[in-house]
Amino acid sequence: MRGVVVFGVLAMIALLLQTSVLPRASIGRATPDLLLIMSVYLGLHQHSVPGAIGAFALGYLQDTFSGSIAGLNAFAMCVVFALVYLTSRRLWVDNAISKIVVVFLAAMVKTAVILALIVTFTASDGWAALTVSTSMLQAVLTALMSPFIFAVLNRSLQPVEEEED
Repeated sequence: MRGVVVFGVLAMIALLLQTSVLPRASIGRATPDLLLIMSVYLGLHQHSVPGAIGAFALGYLQDTFSGSIAGLNAFAMCVVFALVYLTSRRLWVDNAISKIVVVFLAAMVKTAVILALIVTFTASDGWAALTVSTSMLQAVLTALMSPFIFAVLNRSLQPVEEEED
């Protein structure tokens, strides 16, 4: 129970940073996607239904506060969670370099899924604003932030060890 509450608080902090602080320090239109890093963390460490629900909740939280079409980020986060989960079952994804690569690929997959959904289900040309260079830069920034976010999540979610007297 403690882990769920801590993860929820960290998700709210990440959402606050992602929606208010990081856009002011962005490079062009690209900002790191902290909630995506948290979803990748769930895919790597929570191989259960609560992990999938957490990934959906992170995406829906992002949809709610970003002003985008409801369900886009939620669906994309679920796809990312499923791909990371399946990858981590087959490949050894335990060192920092492999986690950075997984986060980079997850950011590209999320962008591709959102683009495909926008093109398929809307008649607007809003998808043209997402250029390849912007999505690549955003994926690189997200991947570079991932070791720090993973360290915070690992430290916050590790069980509290009681000292033996």
